[in-house]
Amino acid sequence: MKRPLLALGFGLLAVLAIDQGVDLFLPAEPAVEGRPRYLRTVQYHPILGWSGYPNLVDTNDGIRIQTNSRGFRDREPIEEPDLDQLRVLFLGDSFTWGDEVRQEERFSSLLESSCGVHCDRLPPIHAINMGIIGYGTAQSFLQYLLTRDDHQYDVVILGLFAGNDLSDNASVDSPSGPRPRLIRCDRGGRDQLCLEGVPVPPVVDWPEHRWINPHGRVARTFGWSGSIALASRRRAPRFLNEKRVATQMHDLAAALPFPVVARTSDGPIEDRIGQLESILGALNRTIREDGQAFGVLVFPSAQVHARDPHGDLGAYAEIQGVLDRLDIPSVDYYEKTRDVPWEDLFFDVQSHWRPRGHQTAADLLRTLLVTLHR
Repeated sequence: MKRPLLALGFGLLAVLAIDQGVDLFLPAEPAVEGRPRYLRTVQYHPILGWSGYPNLVDTNDGIRIQTNSRGFRDREPIEEPDLDQLRVLFLGDSFTWGDEVRQEERFSSLLESSCGVHCDRLPPIHAINMGIIGYGTAQSFLQYLLTRDDHQYDVVILGLFAGNDLSDNASVDSPSGPRPRLIRCDRGGRDQLCLEGVPVPPVVDWPEHRWINPHGRVARTFGWSGSIALASRRRAPRFLNEKRVATQMHDLAAALPFPVVARTSDGPIEDRIGQLESILGALNRTIREDGQAFGVLVFPSAQVHARDPHGDLGAYAEIQGVLDRLDIPSVDYYEKTRDVPWEDLFFDVQSHWRPRGHQTAADLLRTLLVTLHR
């Protein structure tokens, strides 16, 4: 009896030694240098390029970051919303997401918490924040189409950042890998849009495309295992990832109203304003056909507030012209804050809003919501 038990014990020790040796002696793939920190908050998406990582709990510079089961920095969706509330959906990039501030310091949260104290003839507000770091206007539109059945809402507000949204829409490359693009095409009329570049090639070393997802349950449970640790650092074979992408595309493609076309050029689109006008026009029509009101919070970078001649003031004026031509209700952030020192609103000339910048946005949006709620 002792010999079998002894043999079993030695066998288990040998297996454990081999398991640990796998991680110690087999080379892992080289680490990606200069990986943007925000990639921790997102995951690969075949149509959007990337989407929010679900159920994430993290910290950055002492600020807690937590996402819900859908990957948004927000509470869980409410199945039976309070119909006495004004439900407002927010779309946008890192400013809407709330980079560098706490969740409760974002303009969407401040707008919700302030209602009841001074609501300017508005009912109580229920804010739904679906901002994603790095998104351009086209990605926000696509995200709306893919998720519009997840919530019930009355108003949609798009945060439009003049600092980079035009280039994000027009370009292919980004720190997160290739983007999808909505381009103007001649199918079905002058304002017809086509979607190019999908499925988005998964060229970034996305954790979910490794043999074992390092953020998944298996890695969290058996992270002590050398084999599991190694598999969580090595990319799965290309054919396996392509199969995963194809499965995702099959489930998502039916929600899109655009013809999908092959990408013919990686160069940026030259007529960025024309492209934006087509995207905003289509987004405006779609939201109104869905029975909701639509408005835009448009804002420039800190460079404009700092009177930098290389800032985006020219693009900002052109964006305002687009909104006027499309008759989309909007808030002109710069017009209301041009005399405020940029240091009071932004952390840095190349950075995001401070809490005061978010508070200002919330105050301005309250006025816009009064107009949209009539």
